[in-house]
Amino acid sequence: MREQGLHRPISGQPLGPGSGIRLFVSGFAGADPAPAVMDVDTGTLTPVVGLPDPDPKITVFTTVRGRHALVEVAGPAVNQAWVYLLKGSRARKLSTGWSAFPAFNDSGLWITDQPVHGGPCTVRKLAENGKLLRHPRWTYCGALPVNDTPYGLHTIHNRTSILLAHDSLRKIAKYPRIVAWTSRKLLVQRQDKDFALVVPGAKKEQPISRPTRSGEVWDGEVSSDGRYIAVPFLGPSSAAHAYLDVWVLDTGTLQWTRLPSMPTPADVKTRRMLWTPDGRLVLAGAFVTSPDAYPLESDHVSMVAVWRPGEPVLSIKRLPVHWATNLAILP
Repeated sequence: MREQGLHRPISGQPLGPGSGIRLFVSGFAGADPAPAVMDVDTGTLTPVVGLPDPDPKITVFTTVRGRHALVEVAGPAVNQAWVYLLKGSRARKLSTGWSAFPAFNDSGLWITDQPVHGGPCTVRKLAENGKLLRHPRWTYCGALPVNDTPYGLHTIHNRTSILLAHDSLRKIAKYPRIVAWTSRKLLVQRQDKDFALVVPGAKKEQPISRPTRSGEVWDGEVSSDGRYIAVPFLGPSSAAHAYLDVWVLDTGTLQWTRLPSMPTPADVKTRRMLWTPDGRLVLAGAFVTSPDAYPLESDHVSMVAVWRPGEPVLSIKRLPVHWATNLAILP
């Protein structure tokens, strides 16, 4: 008899036609499927043009920030890492680099790299057409910026968030871990594990109780209007999956709302989350379809789940790709 897990599989109503959701799908380390853009409504895969041919020695990883979808390609088969800008189903080689992320005001793209083997790392800024906007500056490889905020480039060192000046990369502020930010405030996780909304540059914060005491906090996602912050909590399990528990903070009322069907067993490596411009929260990844504590591989499926604030249930759809497929939700 198979042992039952702590939480039930994800559930909801079928996702109807006309969702307009698109995903970037690819295999890990060059495995099938080859990079493509999926129309979730029809299941149609459109191959991505412009990337290297699939190869076991190539790793393809996609990050989506704001309106930008950036594809990072690395591995011995390409000699050095490259960053591509994805537009529709066409990828355009932008620059060498370890990683890339857009400027908060859409004024360009920041690229981090280690141009000399074993040497210091650099941060530079490019326009979308590849034109150099800021010359490379040396910086500590152990604390490379990971994203941009209106208040400075954000990096993490020793579990502490540090903001660096956009022009000089000098340290201008230090906070407990920054989970997310709006145009006016930072959501930080304090040392006591609760949260606070902080006004940068002012000694002013609004304490916010943690909505659940279980699970590790991961980076949050902010809705396009800045009103909602979705925060995932990942609880450990004895199997290969974790328990995903997503809560949404209303920054106006400071009230938390737990997504329907949460917590639910999911695969950590494939989990993605993004707000659409029209205010829907989209989850994508491998979810476990059985209540067993030790699910079989056949119990995992690739799926999307969609929720709009105020809705009592999720809208879900199973995807026609293997559960270990790398998914990214496109803007």
